[in-house]
Amino acid sequence: MPALLEDPTTTLPAPPAPKSLTPIKTTLKDSTPITLYPITTGPSSLPASLIHYLHAQFSQEIADGCTYPMEEAMGFDLYQNYWFGTFAVVAVVDDEAYPAGLEEGRDWEKVCLGTFYVKPNYPGRCSHVCNGGFFTTPAARNRGVGNVMGRAYLEVAPKLGYKYSVFNLVFANNVASVKIWEKLGFQIIGRVPGAARLANSEELVDALIIGRSLVE
Repeated sequence: MPALLEDPTTTLPAPPAPKSLTPIKTTLKDSTPITLYPITTGPSSLPASLIHYLHAQFSQEIADGCTYPMEEAMGFDLYQNYWFGTFAVVAVVDDEAYPAGLEEGRDWEKVCLGTFYVKPNYPGRCSHVCNGGFFTTPAARNRGVGNVMGRAYLEVAPKLGYKYSVFNLVFANNVASVKIWEKLGFQIIGRVPGAARLANSEELVDALIIGRSLVE
């Protein structure tokens, strides 16, 4: 759900992440304990093997051609700055079998469940409106990870100073994603007819614009 004015080669200025942001511990619907780690200091703060794994997963997401508008995968350097250069969260399994942390050497295929970023959707006087990009990994399938990351997004975005959230390109045939956001209080505030040529549809697919206030 890329920002409206966003190009992977550019980055809009974003507010600094407050020091009060700490890892979020929760459980999946199968009772697996997980931790969502805020990434506030860029890709250099993450294990290289984890970024390579997430880059491969995101590249496959683009190749599948169903959820993101890009037609070609990004190179590694571009991806790591695009995804982690502003603010991001990484969700991993943390239990007795897989000790806590984002240390080098973990089996990311088993423990990494997904990631999301938070960025300004517009520049300047409208930069208090944010946008998020999300994807889950194969280890997350049918475990409710999308819903957990959505709740975490709603927790961290206001702490970053954002007042409203808008997702510009939620494709109408991505029913699971639409259901998650509606369950979390988002509303469809617009529609772009025939916005996308997707691999899972013979017809052009509408893009939904989904928004929600982040202010109580």
